[in-house]
Amino acid sequence: MAIVHNDVQREKTGKGILSESDLHSLTKGWNAGASEVNEYNKYINIAQLESSMYMDAQVFLYRAEVSILRNQRVLDTFLPRARRIDDLANHPFAKDIPIEESVQFLTQHTHLRYEKALHIFTFHNLPKEIQSDLLLLDGEIESDDKYFRDQVFLYERFSYGDTLSKQSKDLIISRIYSRMYYEGVKKIKNSTAEKDGFLLHPFFAELQIKDLFQKLVDDEHIASDKMDTDTEEGLLSLVEECARNKNTSIERLVKEKLSQWLDDGLFVNEHAPLFMSERFNTWNGDTKKSHAELFTVWYKELQKSKQYFQDSFNSKVLKRETLEKEFLGMPRTIEIITGKSLYSCNEDVDFVKEYKKQIQSLLPIANVFLFIKKYAAPARNYKTLCEFKKLAQKVSSIFDIDMTEKYTEFISSYQEEITFLNLSSSGLADIAIDNLYLREPPQYVIDIDERCFTFDLEKEDDTPNIVQKYVDEFKKLGI
Repeated sequence: MAIVHNDVQREKTGKGILSESDLHSLTKGWNAGASEVNEYNKYINIAQLESSMYMDAQVFLYRAEVSILRNQRVLDTFLPRARRIDDLANHPFAKDIPIEESVQFLTQHTHLRYEKALHIFTFHNLPKEIQSDLLLLDGEIESDDKYFRDQVFLYERFSYGDTLSKQSKDLIISRIYSRMYYEGVKKIKNSTAEKDGFLLHPFFAELQIKDLFQKLVDDEHIASDKMDTDTEEGLLSLVEECARNKNTSIERLVKEKLSQWLDDGLFVNEHAPLFMSERFNTWNGDTKKSHAELFTVWYKELQKSKQYFQDSFNSKVLKRETLEKEFLGMPRTIEIITGKSLYSCNEDVDFVKEYKKQIQSLLPIANVFLFIKKYAAPARNYKTLCEFKKLAQKVSSIFDIDMTEKYTEFISSYQEEITFLNLSSSGLADIAIDNLYLREPPQYVIDIDERCFTFDLEKEDDTPNIVQKYVDEFKKLGI
């Protein structure tokens, strides 16, 4: 054991802890009985096996890092030419990956958002003259569902008249607050102040969040001579001061005010939603039907669309799932139509055909990533280095000294290389999205999980035979 300690110290510092005479006494000058010799030989064999494992682990690391560098060259070649994706279809690496494997990869990591697909499907099922009127109301209606989703949300909350139930009121307050506050914004601003988590430019239905904060300032008669209320910072500072004076948080103050304003008719008298509006005028011109009539037509068609999708889900033609995502530090739950069900669907509808077309256009990009994954094998190589370290930990416990430091260095070195590789490979997601828009933009644009184009070292993978060999050898020695 002293010899092992001496070797470990010499590797670390270049100088051992034993003198030449000590080494002679422990080796050539040592006289021992048979049982001591057997015990001595066992420890020597363990130490020699660990030394052999160390050399194999080092060679393994070098080969793994060279593999990463070679595959990095594939990315360096591909990325500058990425806008000519069609030219890459016949590239040798593209042929190395079966089409079925690339399709499976893409359908596993892409989907359509259900609410957005429902919205676009509804719009395109309406008569052209209704579509034209709706475009006057909302110029982004063909691709953005937020405005009309808010209008439907309000309609269903006011379904029993102008007076809101407590549950409906709480739901509206929660929805509005979710549009204005984000923990991630505070982090971006490197701030811990509550006011720095608020964004004032978003809208809820017809109502801009900034107008709500201005209304709060006006209601509270807060003196603004010291601050500029025309800027977001000035307005937020005034509201922050008001909350401080009331010994409360901005969140509680805003929600209390919203509750009061809803009781006073915020969405009845001041910001009437579409279903309450008999007007025809918009910023873009007059509609042929009143706003309320247009909303009624929209809502009826929306229910038909919902029934169509529900029938598809019930019959398992399509599959709906729920995803948890984070947006600016706040959790969000979204419903999706899975890519796998869309690709296997035989329905003759635009959203299915467009999904399949987009998958086909992304195959060369998937081939690049899967080619690198196949030949660089980052997760498997990382796991192999970790398994070497685990074996070294067992040896450490026998000799009562840490023999894992060099393996930890191997792992850190490999992690650094994967970090650089991920920086390049993550650009594939941007290229994939750009490629969709460089062509004729689809109505139903797929969502891509951008993380799929990076390598997750914690994913399970097989351990190569080289580690198993040492596992077996150490077992023979009682470890």
